[in-house]
Amino acid sequence: MYLTKLSERRLLKSFKEWHVDDEFATPIYNYLVHGYSPGSFFTSVLANDFMTAMGRSHPSNTIEALKRLANWIYNSMPPESWGTYDTVKSWTNLTAEQRREVLERRGLVFTPKEETWQSLKESV
Repeated sequence: MYLTKLSERRLLKSFKEWHVDDEFATPIYNYLVHGYSPGSFFTSVLANDFMTAMGRSHPSNTIEALKRLANWIYNSMPPESWGTYDTVKSWTNLTAEQRREVLERRGLVFTPKEETWQSLKESV
């Protein structure tokens, strides 16, 4: 899915508000926006499978960083995109339009109408 810089900034800002590390935000962004498989570690995290996620975690991942990511997921991600392995797989099978609609409803990206208004406001 194509996102304007406005929508991209909005989604990335939500990660910053929860202090999610960039190395966690990037794969989750690509998963949400493009439907890319997030890899074994992030798939386990998104499937709410703590034991498997810990086994697949990189040694440099800290508990604090994982807690910030978990808080962002719980509070910001659409429920249609996380919770079980089946849910994660279903999200990757959605079309770009379907993913965008969910992200718009959740307020993570602007609707096309909102983007137009935001562009006009920023150009003044």
